[in-house]
Amino acid sequence: MLGLIRYKVELCPEVNGQLFENGIPLVNQLVERGLTYDDEELDSVYTDDNGFFKFPAKSLKSRKPGSIFHEPVVRITIVLEKEGQTYTLWFGFQHGLKTPIEFRKFLKNLNADLSNEEKKHHLVNPINSLEEHFIYSICL
Repeated sequence: MLGLIRYKVELCPEVNGQLFENGIPLVNQLVERGLTYDDEELDSVYTDDNGFFKFPAKSLKSRKPGSIFHEPVVRITIVLEKEGQTYTLWFGFQHGLKTPIEFRKFLKNLNADLSNEEKKHHLVNPINSLEEHFIYSICL
């Protein structure tokens, strides 16, 4: 009967951000989010007159976490393409059914200036130091 249970898999919390280029808000720019668990889900939004953008939280129901052979992993990407160049606002992997608190903290205020250099960031859970994540971003 375990195969009949559907588990909630959090793909991404709500994302709020603002984009700048050399300190000036980027208006009407397309920001794209890709969430990959089994399949890839894509959505996109445009920045407003002050460079703000927002994505809703996303989750799904799946039977796969009921298998002892399955490890839930979600790939989260948030990017902006401008003048042929791709800027990584967020690229990382979430392990487990729930979004790590470090992801929630940064994704609720994901602000970037395109003049920032993309870096690899090491995020550690303050409650469980064994839970760590590596994120690529121009935001952090």
